[in-house]
Amino acid sequence: MRVLFATWAWSTHYYPMVPLAWACRAQGHDVRVASQPELAPVIVGTGMPAVRVGRDLDAGTWYRTRINPMMDYGADAARTPEERRARDRERHLTSLGLYAALMEAMAEDLLAFARAWRPDVIVHDPLTWAAPLAAQEIGVPSVRNLFGPDIGYWFRPEGEGVLTSLMERMDCKEPNTLGDLTVDPCPPMLQADAPVARSRFRYVPFTGLSAVPPRAHERPARRRVCLTWGTSTDRLTGEASFLPGDVTAAVSALDAEVVIAITARQRGMLPELPGHVRVVESVPLDALLPTCDAVVHQGGGGTTLTAAKYGVPQLHLPQLPDQMVNSRHLASTGAGVLLRADEASYEQVHRYASDLLAPDSSYRAAAAALAADIEAQPPLSSVVGTIAGLAA
Repeated sequence: MRVLFATWAWSTHYYPMVPLAWACRAQGHDVRVASQPELAPVIVGTGMPAVRVGRDLDAGTWYRTRINPMMDYGADAARTPEERRARDRERHLTSLGLYAALMEAMAEDLLAFARAWRPDVIVHDPLTWAAPLAAQEIGVPSVRNLFGPDIGYWFRPEGEGVLTSLMERMDCKEPNTLGDLTVDPCPPMLQADAPVARSRFRYVPFTGLSAVPPRAHERPARRRVCLTWGTSTDRLTGEASFLPGDVTAAVSALDAEVVIAITARQRGMLPELPGHVRVVESVPLDALLPTCDAVVHQGGGGTTLTAAKYGVPQLHLPQLPDQMVNSRHLASTGAGVLLRADEASYEQVHRYASDLLAPDSSYRAAAAALAADIEAQPPLSSVVGTIAGLAA
């Protein structure tokens, strides 16, 4: 079987597909990964053959100049119901515009490669709409690879008019972005109830290639809290949003050992820290989080699922639309708390983080139940067989 994986050029949208791509190759299937040129070194670094398609697009600038100004949820309280609905509609269309632009940047080259290589199936990030278009045009199944609660089900372009001009130029009909199958690492407790053909599998963390420091798996004598901000938020919203001062101070004041997990790129953005706060760079979260009693983070899909896998209670401080969705679903399980970033005062962060750490906290029991839900899902290898059957 020839399997073409496709994603737009953002590592945290590619990484959730890497375990499945590895599993396909391990079972003898021929794999290619197509993305914009910017992502090619990342793809090669994960051991996959990269195919460059289309042109790069500065998603960070798009977010900062067009989408972020729409994320003024704190002002909604002063708006009438009609004004809130209008603002939500404006937010929705503005966000759709980014992914429509990404589709336009990739579609023609991706379709040309698909026609030449003739994959049996195309597996794709749920927001990379060029992939189901290519699958439609060459007559093969398309498979969405989710990375958390299914934002792609509620956030899709069909009927919105954002793809009309591109489809006319390419002489194609608008694709079904939900595809023929959805492969899903998100446990049922955390997932949205969307009527799609679904194949579940047990979540496998992957956050890039990294070295695990010695003794990283040893639990400390004191309770430990991890504070992390992911790799995307500051790139999309600007450095001023990275680990805001009140958040850092409130977590540092907890009666616990505090570990701030960052990338090397983010080191210069840190504020001055108390001496007892430990900073680690590029440590894989699946090595660090099993030793933690709570995690405070931005609500990204990878951090959310990795913390859930290890039964760690979570405090989410979302700033981006997908983070808000993840956070709402996590809060609904009882395994964590949603505190919007614009509400994250020192007092609120300290209070909720302290609640997560309480030995008899309900959050701990709910987090354990969520971890059990993940463990109960089928192994990843079963999904490869399902995809092969679909392709056949």
